[in-house]
Amino acid sequence: MSAILVVEDNPRLSRLIQLNLEAEGHQVSLHSDGIQASLYLRDHAPDLVILDLMLISMSGWEILLQMRRDERLKQIPVVVVSAMAQPEDRQCALNSGANEYFVKPFGVHDLLASVNRLLQDVSHA
Repeated sequence: MSAILVVEDNPRLSRLIQLNLEAEGHQVSLHSDGIQASLYLRDHAPDLVILDLMLISMSGWEILLQMRRDERLKQIPVVVVSAMAQPEDRQCALNSGANEYFVKPFGVHDLLASVNRLLQDVSHA
């Protein structure tokens, strides 16, 4: 079982992601704003983070950059889910340290496949 942090401000989407991840045996923590997520990451090092970029109080961009600067968190895979659909948005996120980038709306099965692949890659590293 892997611990996954989902940072998403859309309650319906975060619940959908949570239900699907839990059905696969993962433990899920939900946070809807950036400051909550940042505080959570001070005390916890999840196995993977699913991160929206446009959040209230603190952006997902800031969280991603904080994680990549933190020795304890920098190796944690990050899957970005965003409404920002321009190719340059995707490239910027990947260049900033995201491992995957999904544009909303996305297929939940595609997200799960990516999450499971990243978790498997980490466990074999």
